[in-house]
Amino acid sequence: MFMTQYHKEELLGRPFSQEQFWPFVELSKNDLWYYVSTAHSRAGGKAQRCYLLTEVADLVKLIEETSDEFWIERVMVVVPPQMNGTECWKMHQLIELIAVVDNTDLIVVDYVYKLEDGSSYETRRTPEDATVTWRQVLFSEQQHAYLEKSAQ
Repeated sequence: MFMTQYHKEELLGRPFSQEQFWPFVELSKNDLWYYVSTAHSRAGGKAQRCYLLTEVADLVKLIEETSDEFWIERVMVVVPPQMNGTECWKMHQLIELIAVVDNTDLIVVDYVYKLEDGSSYETRRTPEDATVTWRQVLFSEQQHAYLEKSAQ
C-alpha cells in the first residue's frame, strides 16, 4: 500500500474537486507493486495516465474498467530485492500474471509473474509433489494491453 502525508498535499487542479495531488508517496511494505501505463480518448486525441498499484485485486479492477475509450498500454512489475535475489529493486515488463492454487493449501492463492525476458517470479515455492488444482490468467499483455492504440 502507498501512504501520503496530508501536510505534503499540493493544492493543484480545480477548486473543490475530488482530486488531490502529492509530490511523492511512500511504500508501506517491502513488497512488489505495479506501474500501469494507461491511455484514454479525449477531444483532440488521447491522454495518458499512470497508476501505481500494490494489490493484484486493484490491477484486476483496472483491467475490468478498460473499454474503447480507456485502455492499458503496459504493465510493469516492480520487484523487491528479497524476491528478485539481488540487493536492489528491479522493474520488469509484465507479460502474464497467473493466480495458482495447489493441493497443499487450497485457501492460499499464489501468483506467477511471467516477464518480458522469459524469466518469472513466484510468490512462493510449491512443493515438488504439489498438484495445481486451480489456475487463472489475471493479466495477459496479449489480451489486456493495447500499445498499438497509442499510435492511432
